[in-house]
Amino acid sequence: MKKRKRKRFYKNVKRNQTWTEEIQGREIDFADKYADDGIYSDKFDYLRPKKKPKNKRKKLRKKIKKIFRVIGCILIGIAILFAGYAAMDVYMIRHRMPELADAVSDKDDGFNKISIHIESCYVEPVSLDNAVMLSSVISEAQTHSFSSVAFDIKRPDGSVAYRSALANVDAYGAVAFPSAAFKESVSELTRSDMLPVGIVSCYQDNVVPAKNSELAVLDDSGKVYTDDSGNTYLNPNSDLAYRYIKDIIEEANTQGVKVFILNETKLPSDISEKYEDGFDVLSAKLYKDIGSDIKLLEAVNISLSEKAADESSNEISEKMKNNLNENQVYYIKTSGDKYLIKEKLEESGIVSFILADK
Repeated sequence: MKKRKRKRFYKNVKRNQTWTEEIQGREIDFADKYADDGIYSDKFDYLRPKKKPKNKRKKLRKKIKKIFRVIGCILIGIAILFAGYAAMDVYMIRHRMPELADAVSDKDDGFNKISIHIESCYVEPVSLDNAVMLSSVISEAQTHSFSSVAFDIKRPDGSVAYRSALANVDAYGAVAFPSAAFKESVSELTRSDMLPVGIVSCYQDNVVPAKNSELAVLDDSGKVYTDDSGNTYLNPNSDLAYRYIKDIIEEANTQGVKVFILNETKLPSDISEKYEDGFDVLSAKLYKDIGSDIKLLEAVNISLSEKAADESSNEISEKMKNNLNENQVYYIKTSGDKYLIKEKLEESGIVSFILADK
């Protein structure tokens, strides 16, 4: 019996015509399960965060605030920077060493070849001993922008202002009211950036001539010469008198003093022509014997009244001209306010002076 061929369900002739349709509509979205005829029906929709409409004006304000904050920070930074530089300048001015007007050009030139501008306040040597007093001296000098502190080595009355180990000083009994810790005080001034300046009254001396007339200026009768004020003088032509002055300066130099103000280097006018006096002659001898590691300056004595500190006063401009040479310094004694006078001196362009009480 012939086996009957089983009829297939699909026919290739009608394929893709009856049961398959073209793709229509859109891709299925994950939220379509909540949709009903294109209308969403998510019952949890109210819980979802909503995007707030953008406020352009508010956004602009925030941007402007941010810009101003950045600008403010920059301005504050600049202000702090300038304040720091200003504070540093003040500190450097108050702690500066004396200005060196000319640099040393040759290696063979010594300290004596350097031009120094000194703005100094005078103190009594005994003020240098006590630590508290010395600290007060340094603090006051720095506060008023002085670059150095000046004190007597040999006073106008002839007394020596430090404890000297020189035999002739001891023999003449010249030491009076001395600075006991002289070397230590000089070292402390140097460590504090304050230049120690020693003042030496060279020829005016009321101590030595009374002890030894060989060192004294004599009058025509052979007696010790006395001026109208009762002062006596060392003889500039005497080798003994010169060595006495030299030994004092040399000893003070070993204690740390390098700058010396030579005062009273000229004798009274009525006898001066008979002697080889003057700063130039004396300083040349001292440099030759002591060396070039010291600086010698000539004192130009000025006396100012109490009114010199007043703004309306012309006393400073009338008495003091800005015509000192590099080896001179004004030695000013005044009963006025030293710190106001200092300001007036600086305004007048005077940069080398010592201020002392009258």
